[in-house]
Amino acid sequence: MNGVKICCLFVLFLETVYYTEAIERTINTKVGSIKGKIGTVQLPDGTSKQIAEYLGIPYGAPPVGDLRFEKPVPAAKFNQTYDALNYGLPCPQYFKVDNVFGLTPPSLMSEDCLRLDIYSPQTSGSKTYPVMLFIYGGSFTTGHSSTYNGQNLAAYGEVVTVIINYRVGPFGFLSTGDDQAPGNYGLWDQHLAIKWVKNNIDSFGGDASRITIFGQSAGGASVAFQTLYSGNKGMFQRAISESGPANAEWATSSKEEAYLNANFLALKFNCTIPQKQASSEILRCLKSVKDFSLMAKYASAVNNFRWAPTVENDFITSQEFQRIHQQPPSAKSFAQNFDIIIGTNGYDGQYILSALYPAVISQMKMVPIGMLRTIMRGAIMNFLKPLSSNNKTLTALVDAAMFEYSNVKNPNDRNFNLKQISDFVTDNVFFVAAAKDVANHAYKNDRTKTYQYEFNHAYPVLPPGNEWLQGATHGGEVPYVFGFPSSLPGYSPQIAQTVWPFSKIVMDYWTNFAKTGNPNKPRNVVTEWKAYNSMDEDYLYFPMTGTTEAGRYLNARRKNFWLNYLPQIVRRGTESQNVD
Repeated sequence: MNGVKICCLFVLFLETVYYTEAIERTINTKVGSIKGKIGTVQLPDGTSKQIAEYLGIPYGAPPVGDLRFEKPVPAAKFNQTYDALNYGLPCPQYFKVDNVFGLTPPSLMSEDCLRLDIYSPQTSGSKTYPVMLFIYGGSFTTGHSSTYNGQNLAAYGEVVTVIINYRVGPFGFLSTGDDQAPGNYGLWDQHLAIKWVKNNIDSFGGDASRITIFGQSAGGASVAFQTLYSGNKGMFQRAISESGPANAEWATSSKEEAYLNANFLALKFNCTIPQKQASSEILRCLKSVKDFSLMAKYASAVNNFRWAPTVENDFITSQEFQRIHQQPPSAKSFAQNFDIIIGTNGYDGQYILSALYPAVISQMKMVPIGMLRTIMRGAIMNFLKPLSSNNKTLTALVDAAMFEYSNVKNPNDRNFNLKQISDFVTDNVFFVAAAKDVANHAYKNDRTKTYQYEFNHAYPVLPPGNEWLQGATHGGEVPYVFGFPSSLPGYSPQIAQTVWPFSKIVMDYWTNFAKTGNPNKPRNVVTEWKAYNSMDEDYLYFPMTGTTEAGRYLNARRKNFWLNYLPQIVRRGTESQNVD
């Protein structure tokens, strides 16, 4: 999918929300004394609760010098009280201003960035709470823990909320495709943070036997990969992957693509690359680069770089990777050790279109309907090219997709035509891969539970010209999961008060799952969320208006189109080509 094989993430850079009458609190941990602060959180409905906050705690040693492009090393214990009063700096990254979400690059960064933030309801006493550890998204190239303020989730949901930093871009995922630089350092960072939380969270009021990891987009895919890594056995119990399927093409990079990226980056820095021992020289040269900001800029999507995990047979083994791609899998997956929630958003594909094809969307909003369909056909052809080995088969694939995603009821309804192309991209990039993840986790699984959802409750404020969006775009669930903290762009007390009731519904399901493994208890929920199984395929729907709805066989026709009908066309085309 060339330009589409990226992970498109929702990221909102938030300013710090300050407590009222903050009081310092020092606790003793296995790594030393840590000073945080206790303050009052004002929730959107006017209620207030106290929580403790500990920011910028190092869990890994600075990955600099010889530790760059290597697995992380645990941070040293503190010789004196560590002041956890401010966020750590973002890991090196570069991107231009994001016109879709209005994001701006961080002005300050550091390779010394392996830190985490903790928001805890425990301000005194010894009561413990379940733990929710969030892994941010950002195409595996951007992200920072301070983006996601965990105060409201911790206060309302009564969970210890942990947000982690991990390396992104080349610093987290550069690979030469061999043992010199296997890659996946960002995944190893996440694992080290999870291990740190497992070993230390009891000091912060967390229950180490009830840890849930959750993430969105690239963070959701990271969550999925963490469930596949055998070294995480006993580290956590549950996982939530939001629009981040491990089965998605963008979620991994081939060894060949990874080597070309590493080679290209080395050439940007005038590295000499011999024919023999090329990988070791690439690694040596790039480790010697002092200007990490320049490296982040050179290695960004602006220069057509794409960074993602690789199947290096260490963190991600070929055996586990093959299992999740089989339908049905040949054997049970390690991920079945964990209860899991997997879901997507109704308009996930809109982000892809807006980010990669803004001109296409603009044209489709203005041109005559007949030309709109022509533009749509061209876009679909670009997405389907990787599936076909010849033009005849490609034409058949495009014809089938145009038929499946056609507006028969009202062909002149422009907004519905826009929805159809969004549905096509949503299915191609997110939904079908997530549906496969759901089916594989539930396959012959008598140990843990599988839950599926579709989120379609839109953010209350949309930019002008997006009236056709009648549901949630990529990342649209994130503000509801975090309880609409006041630092969100576009925030107003009126909006927060309006959306708070639905946000509480979402947080109840997420935190119930973290507490018990069942999203329906202990807090009462408006609709029972039934576990998924291969017979009934139950799921929960979060609609644009109203409250949650129980359903079965999510987008069944569209799923069948991708998993069964299109492969038949490809197979017939291949067979015909072989006969000719």
